[in-house]
Amino acid sequence: MPDAMTQVKFTIESDIVSAFKSRCAAVGVSMASEVREFMKVCQPVKALKAGGLTRPTRRKAVTEIIGTLNGILDSETTYRDNIPEMFAQRHKAADNACDRLSEAISCLEDAF
Repeated sequence: MPDAMTQVKFTIESDIVSAFKSRCAAVGVSMASEVREFMKVCQPVKALKAGGLTRPTRRKAVTEIIGTLNGILDSETTYRDNIPEMFAQRHKAADNACDRLSEAISCLEDAF
């Protein structure tokens, strides 16, 4: 019996969606499979939902989140660096995303 399916709705800027579609088409994968794989990898850490966790358990969970964010940051940096100069708006959006991811990583590292 197949797993239960859940619909997910994203609100994303149209130029980012276009770039995602183009990238999926270039690699020869479906957008749905890529989103599904992303959701598997980036599921919330279940340990954070339980109460009364020890500091080492919380530290491990935060370290895993930092690792995931670093992977996303690397991908976004590669994307940003490969945007042609004529797409200034895309470059600016990707640069903003890189800055925000770096800030999030820095905040998490400072917390633990």
